Amino acid sequence: MSILKYSLWLMPSGAVGRTFSQLIATLAQQYSSPVFPPHVTLIGSIVATEEEVMGKARELASLIHPYTMRLTNIDYLAFYYRALFVRVEPSEDVLAAYQQASKIFPSDQEADYMPHLSLLYGDFSVETKQAITQQIGASFSDEFEVNTLYLYRTEGAVSDWQQVSAFPLRPSFSYESLA
Repeated sequence: MSILKYSLWLMPSGAVGRTFSQLIATLAQQYSSPVFPPHVTLIGSIVATEEEVMGKARELASLIHPYTMRLTNIDYLAFYYRALFVRVEPSEDVLAAYQQASKIFPSDQEADYMPHLSLLYGDFSVETKQAITQQIGASFSDEFEVNTLYLYRTEGAVSDWQQVSAFPLRPSFSYESLA
């Protein structure tokens, strides 16, 4: 069994997923950058065997209830994978999911979790990022239901990344569902 690099993602589906897939593809084409699926990384850079990470990811999905993720403002940093992104409102549910994930996948890399949905990867000037922000708008009000945990192999180039599996989150129990 080889040890590879994996990431756990939360991904928008439906209209929100299509909107961001299209935006990412358009920006990638305009700025010669890689295309990637729209996602919010829950845990990145897990180095393990596929068997190990699959078992832990399944366990994690069984501990997290579905919840709503809200997108907020566009931002950018001087990091390749955070060149341009939309911040995610750090709600109680978002932070609780991260806390659960951190217990199962301990890492010292992500001490300050900043949930976000990347729009563009690469090394771009601040001026370029500001111009893109003016073009697409400085904020988004989209929200999407998180109900699946996705496991991606994120070894090598972005074009080589592959979905390994998807785990449904634990449904919330309610008395209404019994009626």
